[in-house]
Amino acid sequence: MLSLLEQVSKFTGIALVHNTRAESSVNDNAQAIQYTTYETLIAKAKALRAKGNLPCQAVLTFDDLTTFVTYLLAYEGVVENLYLQPEAPLALPNTSNAYNSSTNTVDNTHIKPAATVWHLATSGTTGTPKWIAHTSSSLCRAIKHGRQHQQTRWALCYQPFRYAGLQVILQSLLNGATLVDCTAADTAEKLDIIKREKVNAISATPSLWRQFLLSGAFSNSQPPSTIDKITLGGEITDAPLLAQLASQFPNAKIMHVYASTEAGVGFAVTDSQPGFPKQWLTAGVNGNSLKVDSENVLWIKTVAAKNTELAKVNNTIVEVDSQGYVNTNDVMMIEDNRVYFKGRANGAINVGGQKVHPEHVEQVLLQSPLVSQARVYAKQSSIMGQLVVADVVLCASKDTETKPAIALLLHCKKHLDRFEIPTKINVTDSIAINATGKIGRAQQASTE
Repeated sequence: MLSLLEQVSKFTGIALVHNTRAESSVNDNAQAIQYTTYETLIAKAKALRAKGNLPCQAVLTFDDLTTFVTYLLAYEGVVENLYLQPEAPLALPNTSNAYNSSTNTVDNTHIKPAATVWHLATSGTTGTPKWIAHTSSSLCRAIKHGRQHQQTRWALCYQPFRYAGLQVILQSLLNGATLVDCTAADTAEKLDIIKREKVNAISATPSLWRQFLLSGAFSNSQPPSTIDKITLGGEITDAPLLAQLASQFPNAKIMHVYASTEAGVGFAVTDSQPGFPKQWLTAGVNGNSLKVDSENVLWIKTVAAKNTELAKVNNTIVEVDSQGYVNTNDVMMIEDNRVYFKGRANGAINVGGQKVHPEHVEQVLLQSPLVSQARVYAKQSSIMGQLVVADVVLCASKDTETKPAIALLLHCKKHLDRFEIPTKINVTDSIAINATGKIGRAQQASTE
């Protein structure tokens, strides 16, 4: 395939929009908007290549969007191994002398074109972060191309060095669209940027989408919202959220994507329902194969798995069976003709020897008309090992429930086993999400 730089070189117009500190301002916190054109981006990337001292191995850190994308375009197709370093630096495997873009030091130069192997770090949400290898073709496989995408203005809400963030960057750049950086802002600032820059496509976690909706920023907006593409990923997508989005954005195409750093993009669901069709377990989807094992864990074999060189690298890091299926660590439940996500296998709460998936309890709480956001986590117990605790944000309503915690416990009793029911439900004003856009579930010390 053509290098990313070659593919992007045919486009003109605004490529990137991001805030940068105003150097001439006496106020250190003052921000200025930077607009970077494709012409500028291409020229900068070509200038880096023209120096002729690009390394065999490089580490790319994120300081600002223009610099990040410039180096990304310059490196891809030349650098043999490219590491996208997360904000909490992850040790590199056997690359102690790799080039680091933040220090501008070079160990060994590499001038000839090379098939770049990208190394992306997992988030470490339920374990130790690991480096996962990808190729340019595997990363770009799910990118939709077409002239109709050139007018898209994407909001970048995921961290650019993460798999999800890189997918948004590539989707925008390879179509000559405009990418608007919303990564460093809080929810209110994100919404201000989205409206100011007339963003019409947003990819974000369900947790971030709930915060957007809870803000009321898109309700009865004047002028009406321009959003016509909505993508959800990174967490379980529930039916109430999909219904809310469909109601709020009646003209938008809504999809939830199943993807991971380890397996790449698995599939996208566009039928406005949570989970995915059961028939995909036998027929596959988009060339990828799926199966659920005896422990109800989902395994996936993507087209990228046919790359034997990548398999040699990744198979020592992720669990792969003899048929080439990758263990996603996601526990499923099959009901009728639908397969639903229940939670992470290694994120379960151990209540007296019984496994409770916090994500599943959250889905049940979110089915209540009283709840707009929910966070379920473990509290250590000297008797039971762990207990289930929930924080909820209530929906704004004129008919506010006087005893919401009791009403929600009764709701849980209808839909959960006894050991899954939260021992305590806390009503709170907000639920924080971490830098990846997901809910954190740190355990609390026992109060017994």
